[in-house]
Parts: sequence; structure tokens; C-alpha cells
Amino acid sequence: MEVISMEKCGDPKWLFIIYLAVNGRLVTKDRLAKWGVIQSLECPLCLMKNEDLDHLCFQYPYTAEVWRKVLTWQEINRSTMHWTAEVQWAGKYMKGRSSTTLVYKLAMASSVYHLWLERNSRIFIQKMQQTNTIVRYIIQEAHGRGSRYPKLANRLHAMNIYP
Repeated sequence: MEVISMEKCGDPKWLFIIYLAVNGRLVTKDRLAKWGVIQSLECPLCLMKNEDLDHLCFQYPYTAEVWRKVLTWQEINRSTMHWTAEVQWAGKYMKGRSSTTLVYKLAMASSVYHLWLERNSRIFIQKMQQTNTIVRYIIQEAHGRGSRYPKLANRLHAMNIYP
């Protein structure tokens, strides 16, 4: 999937997590249960549904709100989709190396990474953040990473740092 082909633009941590997610290897509770490691599939974000990649990435209202705000910041006017549809949409509409495409890829990789951190924070240290805080981190890091490259700097400069 071309979503992960950002070479030097993306943070290596983001690229690793997005690589795992795109290839279905992110260790969510449904995968752990298949291996017999855990019994409870309860999502740590909503405590109601089973955790899987689709639920974690943009189906749960919290993660959907984060992604919706990140899409709005990029001036992409569409509703959020489940993970598989989101990856397919990116593969169809975010091809090439245009500044819009690269900003989308930065934002997607950063979003998945920060949502994964939020999930782990809730599991391991029982700490929760507001969606606006995570969105701010995503956008600030996209600006920080992308502004080093002239092609992206102009696009990011035209975009508002805070949604």
C-alpha cells in the first residue's frame, strides 16, 4: 500500500505502526485472542465492543472524531470510513507525490500512531486524552515533519495549524 511509502518524510515510529496496520499485523485484542493470549476482547476506548483494527481505526466514535477533524484540517470533505475502506480510498485518491497526497499520508500515519498510543495509554496507565489534544499533536507533528521539505512547506503553511 502506498500509504506507507513516505520514505524520509514520516517519523519512523509512525511508519512502523502504519506498516503493521496496513498489513493487518497490528497486535489488537482480536489478534491476541486468536493466539490464546487473552480472553477479553473488550475495546479499551469504549469498553463496549470488541477491539479489532476496523473498530480501533475510525469506527469507534472517539477515533472517528479524531480522524474527521484531521480530514477537515486537510480540507477533505467526506465522512470517516472503516479501516479497510479508508486504505482503499487512500490507494485510489492519494497517489503520487503531490503536496496534498504527502500531507494526507503524514496525517494518516500520525493519526494511526497517536490513536495507538491513546489505546495503549488507556490500557497500561489508565490515562485518557481529549480528542482535541490528539488532533493538535497530529497536526503539529505533520507541520514539524513536513515543513522541512519545500514541496510540503508551502502546502502546510497555507493550512491552519490548529483545526
